[in-house]
Amino acid sequence: MKLKNRNMLVIAALAIMTNGLSLLGLDYGSAGALARTIECKSNIARNIEVADRLKKLLGQPPCRPETEFAPRFSLV
Repeated sequence: MKLKNRNMLVIAALAIMTNGLSLLGLDYGSAGALARTIECKSNIARNIEVADRLKKLLGQPPCRPETEFAPRFSLV
């Protein structure tokens, strides 16, 4: 029983440490706010990349992939 209480206290302490700033009213410092910020930035970057690709495709036929020939062999 004592071990279960200790585990619960450790989990509660970790929860307070990670979300302590949001519990104090400083929302921008919490772990959840940090995760939302990272997710938002990645979504914005993905949307910008998709918009650039679509902008390049508008009014142009698809490009053929360039095939490069192997360079000539040089005998030493």
